[in-house]
Amino acid sequence: MFTFSSARPRVVAVRLLAGAAASALALSGCSGGPGPDADPNAPVTIDVTVSAAAEIYSIPWLVAQKQGLFEKYGVIVENIVPGKGGSATMRTLLDGDIPIGEVSYPSIVQADPTGAELRVVGGGTQGPYPMNFYALASNPKINSIQDVRRWAYTRPNSATDALSQLIPKLAGIEAGRIERISSGGIGEGLALLEAGSVDVAMLPSIVAEQQPDDFKLIASSPEYLDRFLQSTITTTKDYAASNPGVVRAINAGYTDAVASIDANPLAAAQLYAEYSGFDVDAALKVVRRAATAHTWGGGFDQESVASAQAGVELSGSDREPDLCTLFDPRFLPAEVDQSLPAGCLDAPSS
Repeated sequence: MFTFSSARPRVVAVRLLAGAAASALALSGCSGGPGPDADPNAPVTIDVTVSAAAEIYSIPWLVAQKQGLFEKYGVIVENIVPGKGGSATMRTLLDGDIPIGEVSYPSIVQADPTGAELRVVGGGTQGPYPMNFYALASNPKINSIQDVRRWAYTRPNSATDALSQLIPKLAGIEAGRIERISSGGIGEGLALLEAGSVDVAMLPSIVAEQQPDDFKLIASSPEYLDRFLQSTITTTKDYAASNPGVVRAINAGYTDAVASIDANPLAAAQLYAEYSGFDVDAALKVVRRAATAHTWGGGFDQESVASAQAGVELSGSDREPDLCTLFDPRFLPAEVDQSLPAGCLDAPSS
């Protein structure tokens, strides 16, 4: 289980997570290969949703979509539907509008702690990069995390919500010293920051890369956490049961995309730059930093789950998740880690 004493600072210059648009999801092949509902000769077409898709979360999905990695396993991702972060993206899945998506871990715990409706079927964003919090460079009063009194996070039950609790705790700041303010989104947080209403807010990594003179990094999540489960590939229990081949194909395509990014970060950066509207040089810095930090993973990661759950508990959630039911490794490719969270038997969930 994650403990605060186990978290050790490691100085890494990174940029923060954003919550805004959409990316691509598709389904991937597990050890048994695509099922009958995902046929490479007659691919299934679906739409997908991704929280904060204007940020790094979109990159594996874009690579898999544009390089035909999903289609290779029998799925075509037609539309990348923007997620609005946290519980809003989760509601899109539960309402049945889109069958699968990459959503924040805290929102899953809040929406369905017992696993009655949802299943975490694949990895996702499992490192703390780029969840960083910035102050205005022009603000002389805020130069370290110890100076912060008003801390903006995006939405309740989001990864930024959990980290705005977890990071001050790990930094040794006493409870109640920091006022946490929900901005409603990344752009809104930036507006609060520029208006002087908050001391720090999270910025999209691509923005921080392109405007280095406008902001100063105050709290970098990778300095406090080695692993942190930001978001997961998630679907409903019913969809996974009725479309197992699609889910396997999504995971297989995602896993292949992570390998492709590692092998050719420039190609991934070019896709991301085109998608986000930023320049390739800035996009390449983001891609390389994320890849170096092993931010994306097709399989499960016990340490990242433990640290994310610690953040959920600090945020005051009264939910007690049944992680052994929520996490279902049966749809993962054979080459990735299929370990269930600590305390669970290493057997497929029902």
